[in-house]
Amino acid sequence: MERDLPGTNEPAELTLLIKSLRFERQLKEELETPPASMMDRTVWGLCRDFTIRGGHFKIEAYIKTWDIQPVWVYNVDYFGLERDKDCKIHLYRALFMAPTAGKPIGDRVSIYFAMEISKTELEAPVEVRFILESRRLIHTPGRSKFSEKWLTDITETKDLFQRMMES
Repeated sequence: MERDLPGTNEPAELTLLIKSLRFERQLKEELETPPASMMDRTVWGLCRDFTIRGGHFKIEAYIKTWDIQPVWVYNVDYFGLERDKDCKIHLYRALFMAPTAGKPIGDRVSIYFAMEISKTELEAPVEVRFILESRRLIHTPGRSKFSEKWLTDITETKDLFQRMMES
């Protein structure tokens, strides 16, 4: 395993995403007939066509399908690369914020995305998972519906923690 991630203090959420993709790959290899991926090829594309920039745009397009209020602004950044023998896992972070007049730089919420690109099966669809900061549930696009409440819960928890620290 080779790592191209910057620094050694990667968020725990990224470690969970990587472990999840490795576990699923191992499970598929152990099955005689691997299950068809539930990923939508038209949304995420095939491994042979993957580019880092394209992955960035696909994540932004996916986020635009979420039913969230327009007060949420976000930015998607490439976070790094995890290399395995048979695949590459490209990592991204979408940083969300809901600025207000009273708090123009509000609490930020990170959502980490992992895109697994097979080196051996170029016709396979890109496998995508995401996880919200401070959460442990790993989501798969097409299998779980994003909820704006997840973002507000995290910002409210951060706000509550900040008020506790100030008092």
